[in-house]
This record gives sequence, structure tokens and C-alpha cells, in this order.
Amino acid sequence: MEFLLLWIDELDDALGALRHLAPQIAGFCLAIALFALTSLALVVAPHTTLAIAGAVLTATLFQFARQRRRSLQRD
Repeated sequence: MEFLLLWIDELDDALGALRHLAPQIAGFCLAIALFALTSLALVVAPHTTLAIAGAVLTATLFQFARQRRRSLQRD
């Protein structure tokens, strides 16, 4: 009986840790999936993939510059 109580306690601790770490695990799995899809897209259609990646990076750079300019104007 004591073995079952210890096993249930360990299972409860493991589920609690899993619930706590679930967002990080899901984010890691999403990052791996995006990497795999990008790699596949680069093999299948490299010109289109590079154009899309360039557009996304350019938009990110412009957004960062706009936020930085706004924060410097506040100070």
C-alpha cells in the first residue's frame, strides 16, 4: 500500500512539473517545427522562401527602429 502512495505522490509531482513547464516545452516544439518547415521550404522553393524571410526581417527591423525612436523621444 505504501508503494502505491509513494507512486501516486511522485506522479502528482511529475504532473505538476509538467504543467509548470508546458509553455516552454510547447514553445520549443514550435521552434523546432518552424525550423524544419523553413528548411523544407528552402529546399523546395528557395527564392520565394528567401523573399518572405527578407520581408519578415525587414518588417521586424523597421518595428524595432520605430519603437526605439519613440522611446528616445520620451526621454
